[in-house]
Amino acid sequence: MRIRKLLKSLFLAILAIVLVVESYYIAQVLWYSIAPVETSAYIESEKERLGRVQFKPVLLRNVANDMVRATVAAEDARFTEHFGIEWEATGEAFVSNVIEGDRAPGGSTITQQTVKNLFLTHEKSYLRKVQEMILALVMEATWSKGRILQTYLNIAEFGEGIFGVEAASRHYYGISARRLSHWQSVWLAAILSNPRYYETHGSTDWLRHRIDVIEGSMKEPQFAKINNRMP
Repeated sequence: MRIRKLLKSLFLAILAIVLVVESYYIAQVLWYSIAPVETSAYIESEKERLGRVQFKPVLLRNVANDMVRATVAAEDARFTEHFGIEWEATGEAFVSNVIEGDRAPGGSTITQQTVKNLFLTHEKSYLRKVQEMILALVMEATWSKGRILQTYLNIAEFGEGIFGVEAASRHYYGISARRLSHWQSVWLAAILSNPRYYETHGSTDWLRHRIDVIEGSMKEPQFAKINNRMP
């Protein structure tokens, strides 16, 4: 009986801690639905590791339309249709990783990646993944799609210590994100899959294939409504 009481007390204590922690992160999501995003947890960790980073936030309307479309095509083709989580892709990744023992991509949406970069660590754990999914749902319920995409583009990593599309545009091409050409936009979107590698290695057969896939996706009808004035 005493052991049962101790276990119950332990469970309640753990549950209380989880609720307090999640309440903190949920409050952060709600706060940044109206407050400007001027850094992220990942940027701060990299700044501490490297000493300095390249980071220059920009409004979505100051990003080239092709860059906006290419990013969605590369990272989350159904971004405008889902509510933060691609359940089918997440389920497939879970089956591959846990049941079959393979290392499959996590099926993360742009919303999930924004949550991870903005608030969480980059450790690979199922607990962190669940937390990411919960906060992604909260973000979708309280942020506009345009704000989510703007934030993602501002805090995504484009190379070691290079954060955001404005910093990336200036680093790789010496121009602002507003002036990116179609090809430049597609290349930047393509390297998001492994930015540190492509920053130093340049083009590969796989990257060229990825660019072709992105360009093909951008021609699909649903991408016509994706632009730098998204609500």
